[in-house]
Amino acid sequence: MALPANILVVDDSLANGSVIVDILEAQGYLVSATSSAEEAIPLFNEQDFDLVLTGLMLSGMSCFNMMKVLKRHKPEIDVIVLTSNDSSYNIIKALRLGVYDYIVMPLDDESVLYNVIEKALEKKEQLRKRAHLLGELTRKNNGLQETLEMMKSANQISAALMSTFSVPEIMKKLVELVTEHLRAHRGYLLLLDKSGTTLQAKVATGLDPLYSQYYSLALGKGISGKVVEEGKPLIICDITDEGFVDCVREEDPDGAMLAGPSVLSVPLRVQDRVAGVLTISGGVSGEPFHNDHLEFLTMLSRYATIALANAGVVYNLKKQLAASSV
Repeated sequence: MALPANILVVDDSLANGSVIVDILEAQGYLVSATSSAEEAIPLFNEQDFDLVLTGLMLSGMSCFNMMKVLKRHKPEIDVIVLTSNDSSYNIIKALRLGVYDYIVMPLDDESVLYNVIEKALEKKEQLRKRAHLLGELTRKNNGLQETLEMMKSANQISAALMSTFSVPEIMKKLVELVTEHLRAHRGYLLLLDKSGTTLQAKVATGLDPLYSQYYSLALGKGISGKVVEEGKPLIICDITDEGFVDCVREEDPDGAMLAGPSVLSVPLRVQDRVAGVLTISGGVSGEPFHNDHLEFLTMLSRYATIALANAGVVYNLKKQLAASSV
């Protein structure tokens, strides 16, 4: 183990207890010793012990009742019994209660004690590694499941965007469906005006309609303004980060546009030029966004670009047909 094992010794025999403590400390273990179960239990609850060595016959609370209490508090703890009678019926009872092993006292060979303790600690370490690996596997499986869900949602949202040739409807579906899928708090789409210097809100969800209706932002200012100017997607994991405080303040001086803890913002391209920006805030159910979410949003902005281009083609065809019929 990386750190010295922390061992609790419980034995009302001063001779046995002192011998065990001396041997263990000489091997570099951290050792705490008590003479009764009544003293051992509160100490056990206060510290993180790796192993317990206990006399089989204790005065006061029995070894067996103490074991039940310790196991309730920490089921994975291993207990080694110290006994002067290796044929005792109580040893069998202790083993049935989950004792890891037993050692006959007095010790004839200290290596017996070392071997039993090292095997118990090795078992504990193997269980820890197994739990860690299972945790990693679970985390990766959860991540894979989340990725699959995002891919499924991306396909569904893409189909919804392609189902209409109405530009306002495409923008509305983009903002609302993305915000809903990410379980975010707020989302809005800003488009450049004819001058190309100011962004104006066209679609918003989770915002005060009266506020968003008149919202505008200068190009290069705030989060959205910088994303449009640079043409690159941006993720802010924590909007209180000092590196983004000024941008957040420029974009949202009244605290009405952005929700913590994090923000995603991606450029929206029309006819190979950046025409606006899609900004989503609030995190996933209040938890910070991560890069997979940014890739998801970037992919959907590309789908929106295709849908808007298709809408433009249909619009021009309708104009040509109308002109030819005159």
